[in-house]
Amino acid sequence: MKIRRTTLVLAAFMTLLALPFAAEAQRPGRDPGELLHNPRALARYLKLTPDQVAAAQKLQADLKAVVEPLRQAQKTLRETLRTDLNAASPNPCTVGQDLLALRANEEKIKDALEDFDRKFSALLTPEQLAKYEALKAAARLLRGDDD
Repeated sequence: MKIRRTTLVLAAFMTLLALPFAAEAQRPGRDPGELLHNPRALARYLKLTPDQVAAAQKLQADLKAVVEPLRQAQKTLRETLRTDLNAASPNPCTVGQDLLALRANEEKIKDALEDFDRKFSALLTPEQLAKYEALKAAARLLRGDDD
């Protein structure tokens, strides 16, 4: 049942991405994070070509295939950690192993996102890349990230 629902959600997502990008680009004054997390809006903002959109859709599907199982594992790892921490007499070694497993899983997600970003950036023209990098910088600034 979960697989079927996930497949339906993925199909709906891909269908939305396949719709024509007829609307005008989002205004730069809008939240940069909103643009970065909305593939259709980002495609409009960067004025991606149909070939770029197709390649980006493939990258997005590949990312989802990698990250979705990791996010599911993340939930399980957190539950395990919570259970081990709430034990009557928590075993420090077990809790430490739980934390290390959780951190390793987080790193895998981060690596997958960075890989997607690198591959997506490679699809862009120099002008599009400059806009994309500026958008990411603005989002980091608004979030208060230091890097």
